[in-house]
Amino acid sequence: MRKLIIANWKMHYGPVKAGAWVRAFRRERLPKDLDVAIAVPAVSLAAARASLGRATIPALGAQNAFWESQGAYTGEISPAMLLEFGVTMCLAGHSERRSQLGETDEMVAKKAAALQKAGIAPVICVGETDAERKKGAALKAVRSQTLAAIKNLKPDGQAQPVFAYEPVWAIGTGRACHPEDAKAAHEAIRGVFVKTWGAKWTHEIRVLYGGSVDARNITDYMTTTGIDGALVGGSSLDPRGFGLLCRAAVPA
Repeated sequence: MRKLIIANWKMHYGPVKAGAWVRAFRRERLPKDLDVAIAVPAVSLAAARASLGRATIPALGAQNAFWESQGAYTGEISPAMLLEFGVTMCLAGHSERRSQLGETDEMVAKKAAALQKAGIAPVICVGETDAERKKGAALKAVRSQTLAAIKNLKPDGQAQPVFAYEPVWAIGTGRACHPEDAKAAHEAIRGVFVKTWGAKWTHEIRVLYGGSVDARNITDYMTTTGIDGALVGGSSLDPRGFGLLCRAAVPA
């Protein structure tokens, strides 16, 4: 399975800087057997699309979407709107939205299903808090979030879901999760796939790792069995640095 690296800019880069980032990153040399995407703030999608032109690398992604196609939902953005920018994947349930904006498992599931129905691959984020980890409930939390998210998804839908294991305590803290612990979480996620969809899908759906990933530790995660890529936050903000990370993820 091809590895996938997604840059999540979070709330960085308006249209001007977004366009400049894309143009700079397009000059980076990337491994041929690596898929790369960028999750861009909604206001910068048009600029990123314009700078990409007809290029498909990196793939254009979004950071959030609502579950209805249209209606009286002020401030929200529908999957149909994202399609007009050529968006092919979109984050759902990032821990920052869960913790700071009150997104629940039910909301994440509705967003993921709406994205898949529209033909956009949902990148579903799951992960335990530090308190859950200290109580020994990390895998229980991950399984619960995964099971809730896939309730209305189809593994063979036109836009296959992607999962990203992001331990909340590791995001933006510099406290990267040990690769073996990440491996255990990935196996727990895949176990939910098996129980829900059958063994065929254990290795058909990509499961990424996210949480203080950088060019120095990316290789450790990519060489750990069961980890199919990474969701990268702060280390994706510099296009040259992100290019270096992508090359380190799949050494020549």
